[in-house]
Amino acid sequence: MVKKIGIVTTWAILAMAVMVPAIFLSASSFASAQEEELPNDVVLQETKTSTQGMNEGHQIVMALPPRGDGLVWMGDVTWVASKPVEVAVLHGYNSSAVSNQTSAQFGEPLKQTFGDVEVAMTLVKPESGTSYPSGSIPFVGNALAFHTAGAVGGEPFTVTYTVAASAEELTGPDTGEGEGN
Repeated sequence: MVKKIGIVTTWAILAMAVMVPAIFLSASSFASAQEEELPNDVVLQETKTSTQGMNEGHQIVMALPPRGDGLVWMGDVTWVASKPVEVAVLHGYNSSAVSNQTSAQFGEPLKQTFGDVEVAMTLVKPESGTSYPSGSIPFVGNALAFHTAGAVGGEPFTVTYTVAASAEELTGPDTGEGEGN
């Protein structure tokens, strides 16, 4: 099953250099989540309070744990939080696809290493247009979390969310061959 994901123009994507040190999960929790057998379809509705990330000043709620089975989560999430939050989507990062010369010329995305796994991070800071930090977005990635740090303060928060997602196969690997991959 392939879902078409629309373009959402109201979301601002944060990829600030100050976020690079942001570690959402400890290396051990990332590794243990990858060893778990995860369901292929989930529909969850939960209320959770944040916990401190690996770095002081970072708070996180993991909505969908990282997949280490070659599949990615594809779905939608709707939430309301006690404080402004960023939605964090983690993606497997293929550093072998980027040479040192290419990296110097084009730069690198926001990324972090968890143990021996390197991930690229999408941080979305939605503006709901209401007095409550809330939103609804489609997503695709290896994990889904809510996060506060940097510009949004890193303060503890509560979030209530509903997520419906399925584990999907990638239609092709990132081989790093050719330009524009």
